[in-house]
Amino acid sequence: MTKHSSHWKKTAILSVLSASLLSAPGLSGVLYALAAEPATATKAAASTPAKSDMQLAFEKGAVEGYPNDTDLRGSRPVTHAELVTMLNRAAKLAKSNKSTLPFSDLEAWQLEAVTNAVAAGIVSKSDNGLFEPNRPVTREELAVLVVRALTKGQAPKVNQNVLSYFKDASSIGESSRPYVAYGVLAGLFEPKLSSDFDPKGSVTRDEAVKALKPVLFQVIDILTTNDIHGHIEVGFDKKRNQAQGGIETLGGIVDDFRSVNPGGTVVVDGGDAWQGTLISNTTNGQSVIDSMAQVKYDAAAIGNHEFDFGRDTLIDNIKKAKFPILGANIIEDKTGKRVDWTQPYTIVEKGGLQVGIIGLATPQTKTTTKSTNIEGLTFADPVPYAKELSAELRGKGADIVVVTSHLPGEQDAKSQQIMGELVDLANGTGNGTLDAIVGGHSHRRVSGIVNHIPVVEAQSWLYAVGHIQLYVDKDSKKVVSSSAGLLETYTNLTTAKKDVQKTVADYQAKIAEQTNKQIAVAAEKWTTRSYRYDMNGNQIRDGVTPIGNSVTDAMRWAEKSDIAFTNIGGLRADIEPGKVTYGMMFEVLPFGNYNRTGTMTAAQIKTLLEVTDQYSKLPAMQFSGLKVEWDNTKPQGQKYSKITLLDGTPIYVDGKLNDSRTFKVTTNDFMSTGSGDGFTTFAEVKDWKDGMIMLDAWVDYMKEKGASSQPISLTNDGREIRLDLKK
Repeated sequence: MTKHSSHWKKTAILSVLSASLLSAPGLSGVLYALAAEPATATKAAASTPAKSDMQLAFEKGAVEGYPNDTDLRGSRPVTHAELVTMLNRAAKLAKSNKSTLPFSDLEAWQLEAVTNAVAAGIVSKSDNGLFEPNRPVTREELAVLVVRALTKGQAPKVNQNVLSYFKDASSIGESSRPYVAYGVLAGLFEPKLSSDFDPKGSVTRDEAVKALKPVLFQVIDILTTNDIHGHIEVGFDKKRNQAQGGIETLGGIVDDFRSVNPGGTVVVDGGDAWQGTLISNTTNGQSVIDSMAQVKYDAAAIGNHEFDFGRDTLIDNIKKAKFPILGANIIEDKTGKRVDWTQPYTIVEKGGLQVGIIGLATPQTKTTTKSTNIEGLTFADPVPYAKELSAELRGKGADIVVVTSHLPGEQDAKSQQIMGELVDLANGTGNGTLDAIVGGHSHRRVSGIVNHIPVVEAQSWLYAVGHIQLYVDKDSKKVVSSSAGLLETYTNLTTAKKDVQKTVADYQAKIAEQTNKQIAVAAEKWTTRSYRYDMNGNQIRDGVTPIGNSVTDAMRWAEKSDIAFTNIGGLRADIEPGKVTYGMMFEVLPFGNYNRTGTMTAAQIKTLLEVTDQYSKLPAMQFSGLKVEWDNTKPQGQKYSKITLLDGTPIYVDGKLNDSRTFKVTTNDFMSTGSGDGFTTFAEVKDWKDGMIMLDAWVDYMKEKGASSQPISLTNDGREIRLDLKK
C-alpha cells in the first residue's frame, strides 16, 4: 500500500463529503431496529445537514485520503494496518519508546501506529512474528481491537448473554466473546433476533469508522421505557416461546449498559407507569415506583393514566418516588401557571456532562383521562415549553437536553416514516434545541431521526426498551452524531437484576390468592382486536371485538339496559385459551371504572356510533344490544345505514330515526362525562345513575355463563356488519 500523502488537501475531501453527505452503510451503531444520522425517517424542518460518520472521523484526523483521489473508499475492506492506524489516531495513543520492532512484515508508514498499539495492549504479538498488515480485518477482530482501545487494553468484564441474539454465536471464538458482547453494548454492532454475527466476515472502511465513534467521542446512552402500565412481572411471548419483559429483565439490561458506560447511561420513562395490573393497582402504584427506584431511573414523565388513582395519589407518588416525575406543560387553570406539585425538569451529571431532562404530558390527556381527576388543569401545547425550558437549561449549564414525554408517535412499517406528536415536537422546536425525544401513549414501536433529533417510543409493558446514543465532542461538549433504536427484552438476553426480582416476588406473594382465582375457561384466545382483523389489513380497531362484545354484554346484563357501550381503549389485554383467572380479567379492565345508565335518543345513539377511532379512523365503539350495518366508503356521519335493537326495534333504518321512544343506555363513568375518547354526545345525558363496577359485572356474568368450568367461546354473533367488507 502507498504511504499516505503528507500534502493531502483536507479541504478537497471535506467539500466532497459535504456535498454528498456520505452515509455509512453496514454496521448500525446502536442496537435493534436502528436508525442513525443522516437518514431521516420523516420530513424534517429546514436545518443544517448532519455529518456522516466518515466526515466526522476525517475531521478528527482518524482517517486520511489517498494520493490524488477524493474518494475515502468507504465500501472497501479495511486492512489490519489501516484499522490499527485509525485506532492510533482516534485514541491518540502514547508514542512507544521501544526500539524493538514488534513484527517483521511492517512497512515504514505502519511502524509507529502498530508499535504504539502493542504498547497500549491493543495489538498482541503473534507466534510467527507476522502482523499481516494487508489482510482484511474480520468482524471478530474489529471487536477485539476497538474494545481494547476503549478499555485501555484491559479484558472486558461484561455479561455475554447479549450474544444470544445471534444464531451463530457459538462460532465466535471463546477468547473473542467478551469483546463482541462489549461491542454490541457499546454500539459497534447491531444484533437482530435470529441473525448471524458472521465473526469471520470482512469489515468495510465505513463499518470500521462507525465502530470508532465511541473512541472518538464521549457516548451518552439513553435507555427508555414507556407505558409500563404496572407490568413489572415477567411475561411470555407464545410466538417465540420465550419469557419476555418484567422489570427485573429491564434492570439486567440497564446494568449491562452501565457495565460498559458506567458514567454515561441515562434511564428515563415516558409515563403511564403504574396503572393496569393487580400487582400495581392494589398498591396505588407503589410496587412499580419501588422497583423503578431499584433500577435507578433518572426521571419519568407524567402520563394520562398517572391520574387514574386520583390527583392526590399522583402527588403522593411523586413525593415517594426516589426519582423525579416531571410535567412541564401541566397548567393550573385558575392561575395560568405551571402546577406546583411537580418539577418541569431535572439536571443530572453523566460523565462530566450536564444532562437536562424535561418532562412533558400529552395534550390528549384532556380526553383520555377521567374528567374529575384532571378538573381545573390544562395540558398545554408542549412545543413552546420545550423551547423555553431548553434555553433555560442551557443557561444553567446543561450540555445536553433530553425530553421524556407521553407524546405519541406512529411509524409506518414500510416507509419507516414517523408521525404524531413526537414529530410535531421535533420539527416545532428547531434544530439544536433538543438532543433527544422519548415518547409514549400510543404503545407503538418507534425509532428514527426527525429534524436531526433521535426519537423513540418503546411499545409498552416492558416488551421493548428504547436506546438512543448521543456522541458528544470531548472538547466542545456538543452532540455531533446520534442514533435511535429499540432493544428487545427476552430474558435470555440478560441476567435478571436480583434485588428487583425479590421486590416483585414479595409483592406477588401478597396478591397470589386473588390473582389466581379461576373465573372461567376460554375456549379460544379472547382478543381485543377486530373480528375482521384477517380481512381488513390487520387493522385492530375496526368495529366490535370478542372481548368488547363480552364486556358490554355483561354491562347490559348487570344494569338491565337496552344497550351498552364501552370504548375500545378501555380494554387493555387479551386472554389466552384455557383457565381464566381474576388477575387476567383485571388486566383487561384495570381502571376501576363503573357502569352508568341513562336515557338516550335514537339520534344520539347514531351519533355515538359514527365517531371514528383516532388511530384507525374507523368506527370502533364496543356495544351490546344492537344489530348494525355500516359502510366505510360512505362519508363521516353517514356510514351507518341500519341500527336496531336485537328484537328488531328500529333506531335508524332507511334514513329514518325512531323518534317515538328513548332507550336505556349503559356506559362507563369515563365516557359518560362526554370527555372520554371523543364521545362528546354522552354529555347531553342528564339522568345518569351509577351502577356496578365494570370488572365485577364482567366477573359475575362470566361465572354465570360458564360455571367456572364450561369453556366459553366469544365467536362473532353478527351484531355488526361492515358492508364494504362483507364476505
